[in-house]
Amino acid sequence: MFDGIEEAMSVHPDSVYRLDLSKQKLTQVPKEIQNFKNLRELNLSKNKLESLPGFFIFNDLRILNLTKNKFTKYPEVINKNTGIRNLFLGKNSIDYIPESIGNLQNLIVLDLWYNPISDLPEAMESLRNLRSLDLSGLNFDDDFQRKWNAKLHWVKIEFESACDCAN
Repeated sequence: MFDGIEEAMSVHPDSVYRLDLSKQKLTQVPKEIQNFKNLRELNLSKNKLESLPGFFIFNDLRILNLTKNKFTKYPEVINKNTGIRNLFLGKNSIDYIPESIGNLQNLIVLDLWYNPISDLPEAMESLRNLRSLDLSGLNFDDDFQRKWNAKLHWVKIEFESACDCAN
């Protein structure tokens, strides 16, 4: 695991598999990471990122951690990284998950806790490898929870206790 872009740049780019850029106050993804074609794990948590660049496509990326950033929109370029197995987006301000999430057919863990999401896309049903979906900190009523537990019966979904939000 390389801690920081400088350390990763000190070796041949093909030998960088794991990169930790967490807690660096980043407002944008360093363009240098596009040189790391073999990147399998990238931790960008606890930064100030609001978007991802168009070059953010890695064929071998398996784990992407974007927890605790400043995203208000789901970065759709993520869905071009079809090898992702673990995607962590908790504690952002994302209010909508696009249908294109269905492109992530290898996804096993999806962490969306504490985002103001009001619904899930129907494409979630196509994620047959998904085993864990964390929706903690989101206020979904009993009907919503029953509906999605039935639709994604093979997935362990973490919900908060249902609220009677309408009353």
